[in-house]
Amino acid sequence: MPFQNLNIGRIIIHEVFKRNEDRSLREPRYSNQLIQLDVEARDALQQRITNALGQSSHGVEMHIQDTADQSAWDLGRRVLQSYGNDAEFIQISQSITAKLAAAQTNKGVPGGIVVVIDGTSGHPSRSFTGVIKAEPHGGFTKREEDGHLLLQYLKDLILTPQAKLYKIGAFVRHDPAAASDQQPTAGWRAFLFDDLITQGNKLGAAQYFYETFLGLTFPSNSAFQTKQFHTLTKAFIRTANVNEEKKSDLLNALTTYLKADQTATVQVAAFSDSYLDTPELRDAYTRYMGQKNFPQQAIHKDLTEVASALKNRKLVFSHNIKLTAPADQFEDYVRIQSIDGEPDANGQVPKWTQITVRDHIRDQE
Repeated sequence: MPFQNLNIGRIIIHEVFKRNEDRSLREPRYSNQLIQLDVEARDALQQRITNALGQSSHGVEMHIQDTADQSAWDLGRRVLQSYGNDAEFIQISQSITAKLAAAQTNKGVPGGIVVVIDGTSGHPSRSFTGVIKAEPHGGFTKREEDGHLLLQYLKDLILTPQAKLYKIGAFVRHDPAAASDQQPTAGWRAFLFDDLITQGNKLGAAQYFYETFLGLTFPSNSAFQTKQFHTLTKAFIRTANVNEEKKSDLLNALTTYLKADQTATVQVAAFSDSYLDTPELRDAYTRYMGQKNFPQQAIHKDLTEVASALKNRKLVFSHNIKLTAPADQFEDYVRIQSIDGEPDANGQVPKWTQITVRDHIRDQE
């Protein structure tokens, strides 16, 4: 996983603001010194980033589109080149903040704190640059006074575990030797976290952030990866060590996860946690997908190549007996149960399948 074993190096924060009423730019507030966090605070921030980019279904690997001078990727690359020169890091972080402020052209886009970091992550470790935009929100903290517990309201909390008001972009130098003049981003990987990206609004919620500011686009192979996820997961379910009723339930769940779930991504861990009900089954599924080299991080959901396969569920028995039903109605109208059949001549009891259709026969051919 790209963001396991994450270690933050340098940290600095700046502030961007909403556009003025006439949509003119309000100059950001820049800091001129690095932030020093204690061990507990640094660990908490590292965990937030790991959870968002490495484990969340809203963390997506993206394609680097803008590689021009002063692009977000170019500035992120220069951050890593500035290792050992904090003054240069501070100057580049201010340029990153100015670029984000300029990208927020809509006066409805809120301001927030911009956190620029560098560090290492992964196994083996790779250098990365990260940019977080965190929108402040209110909350309470407890304090003790004269032996009594009191609540204190804090107006400008950011990056709390429950808060969803933040976005992250990260550039990872995955293979330092791969870049060339012809392919400057070769060996680089880009990641986006935005909890507001949903299936219904995957391009509009934070387009200013991931496209205008970061210069990223959704990868063009999303349709292939979504189809691969569907094919591999279905193959795992078919061979899983569970009874036929459970397999039917899991195949229904796979269709539900892809068609009905409103998140804009698919992810091995998200499907496993939601629909596989035993640790053994979850572990087996994770191992299986890993052996097939399917990414563990979330991928952008694109149903283009799998739409036809999601239309119908089909059961096939011996002697060319088949049952076909619309996938989105299968779970509601078809019940499947394994039962003991009649003993054969040797006294062996076969397994039969009892199918209940919650409807009467409308027609026959």
